[in-house]
Amino acid sequence: MNLAARTVLVAVVVVGAFAVWATAGASRRPEVTIAAYVPPEPSHSGEGKGKAIGLSGCLAAACHGGPAEKALGGTLDSTTWQGAGSVWVAADPHSAAYSLLTDHPHRAVKVTAGHIMARYAGGRPATEDARCLACHTNPALAEPGPTTDPHVLNKRREGVSCEACHGNASGWVREHTNWRGNRAEAYAATGMVPLYDLGERAVNCLGCHVGAPAAGGLPVRDMNHDMIAAGHPRLNFDFAEYLRRLPPHWQEKDRTSSESVPPARSLNPAKAWLVGRTAHAEAACKLLASRAERSASDPRTPWPEFAEYNCASCHHNLRAASDEEPDAQWRKDAAHLHGRRLGAPQWQTVWPLTPAAALAAPTRAGSPLKDLLEKIEVPLPSRSVGSVAIESATRLAVERKRLVGFADADAVRASRKWLDTANLTVPEWDSGSQLLFGMAALERSRSAKPETLTAQFRTAFAAFVPPRVPLTDEAARRHDERDRWNTFHATVGTIRNVQNNRP
Repeated sequence: MNLAARTVLVAVVVVGAFAVWATAGASRRPEVTIAAYVPPEPSHSGEGKGKAIGLSGCLAAACHGGPAEKALGGTLDSTTWQGAGSVWVAADPHSAAYSLLTDHPHRAVKVTAGHIMARYAGGRPATEDARCLACHTNPALAEPGPTTDPHVLNKRREGVSCEACHGNASGWVREHTNWRGNRAEAYAATGMVPLYDLGERAVNCLGCHVGAPAAGGLPVRDMNHDMIAAGHPRLNFDFAEYLRRLPPHWQEKDRTSSESVPPARSLNPAKAWLVGRTAHAEAACKLLASRAERSASDPRTPWPEFAEYNCASCHHNLRAASDEEPDAQWRKDAAHLHGRRLGAPQWQTVWPLTPAAALAAPTRAGSPLKDLLEKIEVPLPSRSVGSVAIESATRLAVERKRLVGFADADAVRASRKWLDTANLTVPEWDSGSQLLFGMAALERSRSAKPETLTAQFRTAFAAFVPPRVPLTDEAARRHDERDRWNTFHATVGTIRNVQNNRP
């Protein structure tokens, strides 16, 4: 039989089979009823409202899965929400968060999760460790131990997706299409996170980018020194800078307005910096209190926790200063110690809320966290420091809310109070980076942005690129670092002089 004949035979068989099926179905056609889709009822049962429904509940073309070209091209308007999910899938780095726990990360990493877990947790897969899952996926899905539930596994693979930030959606998926009444009350009742509030947005981000105690139905989020020693990168976070770098899938709106369609508004970067720094210190205080409490019974929570402290308090050259290393003497200077005893490590730098090694203000006595610093900056702090940390966090939350209410002009003036007088005195990178982020936010807050500083900011940020010399070549490494610092210091001085001479 040739090819043509075989083709005809196959066609006859297929058509015949379909005819038999159709005839049989005509005599006993089943009754099929397709129920209309009914969104799940909101859950109002205490903390942790609602259940996760996953990306599939957000990415329909009629919801947030529309075209993303305008938003990705920088145009944000009243239609941006239609493609919000598409923007996130296409360009948001949070979409790769879960993959970093696997053997196939979606971006390059220096140390794999497998390597870290081999040293930190006896080889337990990071995809099964609640402490890893709590920040690399929706924290509400971070349950201890392995699971075979395909629904949970699929939602985890989505990474830090919609519900990781907005809250589990079953409680608000219906309501959020047509909010009625007081927006804040409606969000609280349905479990949606009020990200329109700049302070709440910062707190939400910092829950992973600094850490957070277990609360609101979510597990503890704590990346500590043991994990850093195993190879996890230390957490360096500036809310205003990270927010700037995200591909926005939203339009800023005043959702507290009584208008049926919230009016658009601008987000002042200087205000985001001030609010972000305050929220950062607040989050650090809450995590400190949680660590002090958990360390009494949790073997994975050591005390004191070294991640609480400025890394360079321990990780610096211990040799005496010499002609070869003339800049080392500053570590013994009373001005740098800010009242600490020699040998007492410096708490983490959250400038301008805490002292910074290379900046004159605030002093330890002038810091809003002075009571906490006196308790934690000692060779062996007591766990009772936790109560002081809670009191500090409570005061900082009040201050954060006050700053959110600032007019843009007031936020710029408050930022300049710190930035205009800051002068780097010694080569300390944490101080330098936090100062630079603040100066960049102040620059972006100006309505007129002179191009003269664009090159300077690029040069300053480039100084943070790691050296390309072998770590074993100590002399070359030290020379490279000194050159980078000198370039950074001079460039920051130029930027500050230009900013100070403006009205």
